[in-house]
Amino acid sequence: MGSGSGGSVKREIDIDQLVTAMKAVDEAGRLFEEAHAVYEARGLKRNSDDFKVAGGSVQTLQGAEEMALGTRRFLTELALVVGYATAGFEERVGGRSATARTGFSGISGGGARMARPLLDPTVRGLRLLLAVDFFEPVFRAEIEEVLLAEKATYPDPSMFRIPAAADGAAPVGRTS
Repeated sequence: MGSGSGGSVKREIDIDQLVTAMKAVDEAGRLFEEAHAVYEARGLKRNSDDFKVAGGSVQTLQGAEEMALGTRRFLTELALVVGYATAGFEERVGGRSATARTGFSGISGGGARMARPLLDPTVRGLRLLLAVDFFEPVFRAEIEEVLLAEKATYPDPSMFRIPAAADGAAPVGRTS
């Protein structure tokens, strides 16, 4: 493709598309922060005993925060790519532009923790991310999975269960 001229690299980085993605990510982040604030205003606390419960107050707060923080971190990454590309430092962008299309952490894991139904700002933020023509299909599928989930799925209750002895099972420990 190129022999060192920045022109061919610049064509690979669509700054307008990145800026459009940045605007969508910024607004989604604002919506996720709004949802997080609603949960906090409802009195949800992280020092509750329900940290083991998918969709419980601890997990829901954690999930909302993961979405908000993940979005903000990703916005910073997009800003870096746009800044380098705009300034003509495409070589410093490296694979960041392609990597950005794979999405960011916080959506899938955060969404798996949160009580259903999701708050309206969360749903709007997720739909906004889906609407932007930027992300690869795998990330889009993760967003759709969060939107379609009927309940929180993390943590899996089996992580905390101690199996009960079945009737007639051999006793555990010393017997004599």
